Amino acid sequence: MKAWTLTAFYLSKDIWSRWCETPGALAARLLVAGLLAGLLLLTGALLRLGERNLEARLAGMGGRTLLLNEAVSAGTDQAPPLGRTLAALAANAELVALRQLPVTARDGAGRDCLVLVYGEESLPALAPWLAVQPGADGHLFTAQLPAGLPVRLEVDGTDVAASTLPAPEWLLRFTGGRAALLLPAARAGDWLELGHFETVQLTLRETGGPEIRRLAAALRSLLFLDGRSTAQLQSPERLLDELDALQLLQARLRHGSGLAAGLLAALVFGSIAVLEYRQNRFTLALLRSLGAPAPLLLLRYAAEAALIAVAAVLLARGLAAGLHAPLFGQAGFPAALLDRTTLDPYAWAEVWRSGRWLLLGGVLGVLPVAFALRQPVGRVLQ
Repeated sequence: MKAWTLTAFYLSKDIWSRWCETPGALAARLLVAGLLAGLLLLTGALLRLGERNLEARLAGMGGRTLLLNEAVSAGTDQAPPLGRTLAALAANAELVALRQLPVTARDGAGRDCLVLVYGEESLPALAPWLAVQPGADGHLFTAQLPAGLPVRLEVDGTDVAASTLPAPEWLLRFTGGRAALLLPAARAGDWLELGHFETVQLTLRETGGPEIRRLAAALRSLLFLDGRSTAQLQSPERLLDELDALQLLQARLRHGSGLAAGLLAALVFGSIAVLEYRQNRFTLALLRSLGAPAPLLLLRYAAEAALIAVAAVLLARGLAAGLHAPLFGQAGFPAALLDRTTLDPYAWAEVWRSGRWLLLGGVLGVLPVAFALRQPVGRVLQ
């Protein structure tokens, strides 16, 4: 045990003396490993930012939302409303179906408002807003008036009492930011015969591309079987396909670039380790003749490679983190996306994901030394 301890102490001291005697070899390995680690980290950060940017676009366009539009002209055969037809598919989704009438509502100040009609199938989604003023004939969603204010509007010569409510964000898909009067279908029977433009919004309760694709396929089949040729479906499937392709590309690039970087590190580290072994082989053979085991001698080279690889990765992490905001800001990514408190591409898990290839390559680079240590001591000392 004492011999092992003395041998380990000598080998650790030998590492330090080698670094002092040949700083160029140390600097070469640090530089190569640091550049490779920096490239891996910056590439990973670019892929993560691209993925998050696409996810933000997907969320802004309604990543869990499907929209269906159908225009119904006056005088045509009145099929069941689109929302009522699709209600059977809304078991795992929230359905809002609104029909825009070809008439407008006008308040006392002369401001025009859209008139939207809802049916029973939309009551579960609209209940939180309609319950605020349950006794009103209609509900006026507007940002120009305070909530809870009773107002009277004129709709095609008919006086309608309504109560004001703040417009929720999802309503912008139907109104484009304009004020809108919501009426129950029973209150707008005559106006519906003039034709309408119906928009149905289906928002999945569970996220995920497979659920959206299954629901979109079911909707297309239902519209085809029901003969609704004028109905149009807007789905985030294209963006989901882009996101899936980006994630697949990210995985392939990570593994491919990591493998290439590890191989290059193994070549550099291995070449320098072989040169150092040749310079020190008689000393190592003497230690083996005195009882030092070959695995312990090999551990000296592996430990040195691991130390240099870890140091290079840490230096590259600091440099990449400092260049993150200015570099990717110039690339056009928004400042909010570059905030590392919300998305940190240089978290320790990400650093390990990139740095493990260099660590593995550096350690495996000493395999030629392992084969050299298998030679008999007598042959080395000849």
